[in-house]
Amino acid sequence: MTAPEQHLLRTHLDARLARVRHARSLRATLDDHPAPAQDTGVIAVLRAFDPATFVTSAHAFASALPRPRSAPWYAAFTRTIFLAGDPANLATRHPFDHLSPDGSIAWYAPAPLSSREGLRRLLRPFRGPHALPAPRTQQILLPNHPATPTTAHLDVPVTALPIEAYLIHVNHLIAEATLDGLLAKVTHLRLNHVPHPQNPATSHTRIRVAPDPTAPDHLRPHAYLTIPT
Repeated sequence: MTAPEQHLLRTHLDARLARVRHARSLRATLDDHPAPAQDTGVIAVLRAFDPATFVTSAHAFASALPRPRSAPWYAAFTRTIFLAGDPANLATRHPFDHLSPDGSIAWYAPAPLSSREGLRRLLRPFRGPHALPAPRTQQILLPNHPATPTTAHLDVPVTALPIEAYLIHVNHLIAEATLDGLLAKVTHLRLNHVPHPQNPATSHTRIRVAPDPTAPDHLRPHAYLTIPT
């Protein structure tokens, strides 16, 4: 990507770092004895993977978190561990905090990850069985009821993207946008799988940015959220 495009990606990354710093300062006012940020996280257990179901569930989980619980998670860069398992088998021994409507994804609210070693030892990290198809579009209905229907776009470049990386990048983007209230007036989310990264533009509301593993001095976009203004 060109130097101006790299600059725009850096702007998005710096903005995320600033939001995390703000969450850490807020966390300090909510908790007199906070756990170390690096030990705080969420666990999601997946029986199966469907992109639309995952995005809907990630949004619903983040929406339901009260501020005293979401602030420590945001301060820890919305760290989430994805494990493979059947939520139906965990309800008694490891009760979860949120379950997707189809029962395929269970979410455990932000807590010190050291307190959930039993669950992490029981299950393996989630690994996808196949690559994701592109192009592909899925329409997601969000449970919001503003006066005017609004459609946002979530574009994810998926060529050579492992499903476990998809979970990480999309979850960070959706969770943080939800906690920041950006999706509060969105009624429809159009999820687009595209073959390759798009050039970043000022029209993108949020871009999930990470260092490019093939070029350490460059940044790479992994998902784009566009919400009409």
